[in-house]
Amino acid sequence: MKLCLVQWTSNMAGSSGKQTRSQKLRQNMINMMYLVFIAMLALQISKEVLATLGILSEDMEKSTAELQFSIDSAYNIIDQNSNQDYYKIPSEELPKLKEITDDYFNFIQSLKDSLIGIDENNYMIEVEYIDEEGNEKISERRDYQVMDKSNYLDEVFFVNDGVTAKGQEFIEYFKGFSAKVESVLDSIRERDSRTVQSNYGFSSALSNLSLRFNYPDDDQVVNRDGIKEDWIYYNYEKFPLVASLSKFTKIQSDIRSVEYEILNSLVSKTKDRQLSFDSKSTLLETDKQAYYTNSTVDAKVVVGNTDSSFKPDRVDLKVDNIQLKDSEFEVVDGKIKLNKRFSSPGIKKIYGYLFFDNNGNTDSLLVDTQFYVIPKPNEAIVSPVNMQVFYIGLRNEIAVAFPGIADLTSIRVNGKNGTILKSGSRYFAAPNAGVESMDVIVSGKANDEVVTSLVNFRVEDAPPGRGSVFERVGGQDYNFVNSDKISKESLLYGLIRGEKPPGFLYDYDINVESFQVTVGNLPTRTVQGNKIQNSSEAVRDINGANRGSSVTVTVLEAVKIDGDLKSPTNVEPFVVTIE
Repeated sequence: MKLCLVQWTSNMAGSSGKQTRSQKLRQNMINMMYLVFIAMLALQISKEVLATLGILSEDMEKSTAELQFSIDSAYNIIDQNSNQDYYKIPSEELPKLKEITDDYFNFIQSLKDSLIGIDENNYMIEVEYIDEEGNEKISERRDYQVMDKSNYLDEVFFVNDGVTAKGQEFIEYFKGFSAKVESVLDSIRERDSRTVQSNYGFSSALSNLSLRFNYPDDDQVVNRDGIKEDWIYYNYEKFPLVASLSKFTKIQSDIRSVEYEILNSLVSKTKDRQLSFDSKSTLLETDKQAYYTNSTVDAKVVVGNTDSSFKPDRVDLKVDNIQLKDSEFEVVDGKIKLNKRFSSPGIKKIYGYLFFDNNGNTDSLLVDTQFYVIPKPNEAIVSPVNMQVFYIGLRNEIAVAFPGIADLTSIRVNGKNGTILKSGSRYFAAPNAGVESMDVIVSGKANDEVVTSLVNFRVEDAPPGRGSVFERVGGQDYNFVNSDKISKESLLYGLIRGEKPPGFLYDYDINVESFQVTVGNLPTRTVQGNKIQNSSEAVRDINGANRGSSVTVTVLEAVKIDGDLKSPTNVEPFVVTIE
């Protein structure tokens, strides 16, 4: 449309070489009509955006109200069970938490009410519509499309290039919320450690708290132009009223979300203790499955509560990661009795859950124990030292014994679908790539005859490693993993490496041979080797990145190394933030 107007007016002017007074007036009128047309389009888009922000704010208010119901229920559960050891401390400390969260929530609500109450009509309009039965109806709703002014909140928070008392109060509420909440959690954990030792975990709640109420240490935020400005100006100055209301609603939602996480941690931590017990029995607690002759037996006799009427609604148990069939167990007098034969000796690990209905909710009890199967005479014992599975590309240490064979030098250990490695008196199993199981074959002489025994093990690929950046400082490796902050220098001159997964019992190294690096929204760069320095493009991207930019590293090729074994492996991508 603009091109047509320009062309038309140009032709008109060119017909005589200069414009007459009438032509100039006509041109000015056309220009003004064009500007009005553009302004109307912009106004229409703005109203749609304003309405969307208002609807989102309403949706958040509804979700927060629903969450409040769960929060109140959790408080009631803890209060009603305050006579129990595991709820006594939380019931005494949580009123402080409720006071903190309610005070902050109500403060934000007072701000919202004051802003909306500025208008005498409270921004409400009546909308006529026809219902499904053809009747005329009137619906009253808030008109978010007219809530476009910013001066209302600006006058509350800002004055003479400074922050008002109310604005400063708003800042202090936001800055101090995390510390107030953490003080309550610290008090619970400190008191608990001296008494019942329930070991309450608040890691998820603390992570949620840190994420939602993150206030910069220097009160400054870097804007889109790379310029620092005060946090409150960056987030709240010169925003439309409906946008500010939406931000306030988001804070209220975050307050309740943190509160819910804390209460959920407490209730879920202790819910499995709410079983009823009607009798006591003695149990033998020991760290060993067997004792040698003339060795000290350090087993402990403990008293445990039992319930003869207890019967789980569902049993999900595995022995050596093989699911128990219904015919291999039964529930007798509140106990799970196994009825299963085992063809191979060694340590047998039982793991799984017992599920039962608890007032309409499904609760679970963890089962994690093990027992020992004694071999028959002249039957070899082969037991993994770390795990009940062999991993491809790793040296899986095994313990080998053969009762009844006096001459230990006659014992021979071989493998099918893999290789048996020996180092001194230690044996290691190295399964072949692509196999699902491996046999360990043990043979030896007993009574002048050769006795052979075979034990089968499940084979799996090693789990993917964890990617990281290593910096060499003072002869030591400092590891920066996942979302940790890192300097440009450490990133540029460090090594891209892999680590074994946390808690994985086998020790091995992971060398990266190629990877990709993505800085912010810039193109992805492929790098050969294990140094960002190997790619000039990647170096340029990092040098040009601003503080706070994210850097994603995706490992393409890597090998795991365990002694003389070397094989391909996977490494999980990771993200670091430039500080």
